[in-house]
Amino acid sequence: MAIGAAASNDGLTGAQRRDVALLAIFRGISFLGDGLALVALYLRVAPEGHAWAVAALGIAAMAPVALLAPLAGHVVDRVRAKPLLVTLGLVEALVSVGLGYWHALATTIVLVVVLNVSISFSMPGYSALLPAIVGDEHINHAMGTLQAVQGLAYVAGPMLGGLLVGWTGQSVPLYVDAVSFALGTIGTALLSADRRPTPHAEGADRRMTAGLRHVFTDTVLAPVVLDFFVFLLALGMVNVAEVFFVIKTLHGTPLDYGALGAAFSVGTIAGSLVARRLSQDLYAMTRLLLGNVVAAGLSVTAVSYVATVTQIYPLMLVAGVTVGVINVIAMSLMTLRTAEALRGRTFAAVNAVTQSAQVGAYLLGGLALSAYTPRAVYRFGGAAATVAAVVFGLIALRGAARTRDAAALQG
Repeated sequence: MAIGAAASNDGLTGAQRRDVALLAIFRGISFLGDGLALVALYLRVAPEGHAWAVAALGIAAMAPVALLAPLAGHVVDRVRAKPLLVTLGLVEALVSVGLGYWHALATTIVLVVVLNVSISFSMPGYSALLPAIVGDEHINHAMGTLQAVQGLAYVAGPMLGGLLVGWTGQSVPLYVDAVSFALGTIGTALLSADRRPTPHAEGADRRMTAGLRHVFTDTVLAPVVLDFFVFLLALGMVNVAEVFFVIKTLHGTPLDYGALGAAFSVGTIAGSLVARRLSQDLYAMTRLLLGNVVAAGLSVTAVSYVATVTQIYPLMLVAGVTVGVINVIAMSLMTLRTAEALRGRTFAAVNAVTQSAQVGAYLLGGLALSAYTPRAVYRFGGAAATVAAVVFGLIALRGAARTRDAAALQG
């Protein structure tokens, strides 16, 4: 066996490890650039003095991913991954340059829409490419690596974005984001593996909505996705309430608020790294996923009973670890429960569900805070996540058990 193809102690060949490293590093750089850009854009529209301007920016970023999911998944399942992703990366870099150059509010909103139209295709594209690189048997390991690096970028991006805006103004962070997209394009072009869909293969489902149909008819994925939707709604509501809870209820400082976010992010990185070594047995994965959702819900509920900011830190760290594990296992389950030819449409459908949950969370969070205290919102959000995990978890575990028993009978 050639040295470049030799298997390592993690089961990956040299070429696979190189590709995972390239993808993790360059996608991490791209996520770092996104964090810089997001801060710069929100600081740009905030002085307009209208809440609708901030809301419009958020909708412009989320709506294309949800609305274009069927088309995006359809394209991803018909076109070679590397040429598609390289082209999209170049488009995203050019749009980011435009965002740095043109500052008018209307132009900013339009360019953010264009940027996220492209991202609505690249997100499922990269998700479907990863199993083509490492194979289904190593998806937990590869997914955990990517999620950990992206978590690190999420920690550093907003912080560096704030510093850059303060030092250089609003344009430079967006130019840096353009460079990060360009570097991501280079990293993608350097990959040795590629995904080559065969849309005309015999028996292939060619419908645009096939991914959505698959997600909501699979006996394991359907309850898991529904549980994930409720979990994201609850977590999003808590995120809306967090700043009010820390600053007004507990009389914390902006530094406290930022440090709590950092503690949560550190936890997600640790959880992603732990998840790399977890079993890929279907029943075990389903049980771990739902157990971690319960743990996250209980952690959020516990936050509602604290008397000081200091008491929140260990709870946020625990919640972060559970979310890190959840992210890895959920993506791995989607991969392993979906035929290769359908993965682009499935990941696009799941992206649409998650984006819809985030939009709903902002709306529900705002409504809840207009009627209840931040402490009550934490309590409700944690309880909702916990109850949903128990209800949908039992259904998902029953589906996983049936699949396991059927496989045992066939074996």
